Amino acid sequence: MSGPIGYVSVGLILGLIIGGLTTGLVWATTQKATEVRLAARVLEDGRVEVALQQRSAEALDPLTGELGWDDQILPRARFLASDATPDQWYQSTPFVLTVPEPAAPTLVEVGPFQISGTPTSNRPFDNETLFCVITHGERGDFFWFQVFSALLDAQRWNDINLRTELHPLSSDQALAINQCVEDGAAAIATTLADPDALKPALEAAAEAGVRVISFNSGADLATDVGSAAHVALDETSVGEVAAAEFARRVEGGDLLCILHEPINTGLEERCNSLEANYNGGDVLRVRLADADDGAAGTILSQVGENVVGALALNANTAYAMADALSDQHPGIVLAAVTADFPRPLAMLHAGRLSFVLWSHALEQGYLTTTSLLYAHGSPFPPEIGLFGEATQVSIQPTVITAEAVQRLLHGQNPFQQALPAWFSALERAIAAESESSDNQ
Repeated sequence: MSGPIGYVSVGLILGLIIGGLTTGLVWATTQKATEVRLAARVLEDGRVEVALQQRSAEALDPLTGELGWDDQILPRARFLASDATPDQWYQSTPFVLTVPEPAAPTLVEVGPFQISGTPTSNRPFDNETLFCVITHGERGDFFWFQVFSALLDAQRWNDINLRTELHPLSSDQALAINQCVEDGAAAIATTLADPDALKPALEAAAEAGVRVISFNSGADLATDVGSAAHVALDETSVGEVAAAEFARRVEGGDLLCILHEPINTGLEERCNSLEANYNGGDVLRVRLADADDGAAGTILSQVGENVVGALALNANTAYAMADALSDQHPGIVLAAVTADFPRPLAMLHAGRLSFVLWSHALEQGYLTTTSLLYAHGSPFPPEIGLFGEATQVSIQPTVITAEAVQRLLHGQNPFQQALPAWFSALERAIAAESESSDNQ
């Protein structure tokens, strides 16, 4: 009987494998793996009994360090009769084979690398270490209110000594950078709206061994001023997205691109990209810094008969633009680049804006602080010459439409429960916008 028994026992062993796999072994669905082996024995009555074993850390051999084998798994139907038919497959009853979740690798297991370079291990700092964030801009711009709110949050979360300053004049911004260097700052973050005015101060910072990162305006100039990283809204994408949105709403005609600051490389990039990607007509630049009759009057004076749309590059400009054009030129498509809340969303709801490109002010503030700590702790100082370019952290604009605002207002939107104060503010702004429109 040894011949037939040996023959059919091999068939049963293979059948056991097939049967097990078709009943859903754990590794088949989770992409994990385990090592198993099959066991078989001939009983005194001529039957063949089969079992399965799994290699496991639970059965580790303390002497050799090798994984051992768990107890045999014994399906209920595991016996093959001595008179089983040759060439016929037999299956055991189904069972589930559990594969242990592998533990996360340790640093030693990752490879022959000595991991260092984090701020805490490479360049230690404490809550006395000075970090600086120096920006351009106007205090009345809600964009900067949000950036500085994020900076305050990041200061508390990281327990760092973070000096934050905003300066409308580039010369004052440069002086603030010099002062941070003199006060022993470990790293400085700055905007590059006017890089020529800041470059001497940034070069002095580099000579003093102070790491620099940049954010907001000036992504293409970050490397030139020695920035280790640059965090910004992708200005080229702003123009590309705006051009596509205008093209969907107008059949052709000229657009206004309204610049609210006298010198800002980032704003110029937005208008450049809009001009390069819009094929329906010309893109005319309106410079409010040159205005003699206020923002609204200057914008209104630039609207010729062929102007079909206008793009404001911040919230305050958008308000002036809407006040100037909504009533006298109701057919013009108006849009804004902003992170203001809630009024731009209320203006979308009222039809006074067609779309908003959200500029993610809060994200810029949070990511700038993270990049500042990275620059301080980076294991790759500029003098080693390993990286010649500033690391670019690029944020894409998000399109917000009136339909999106409507979705916030209807149904059980999570926004209502998660941020009730914000939702209430949006409702009040919509009511105020509606009342203002009725009175005009």
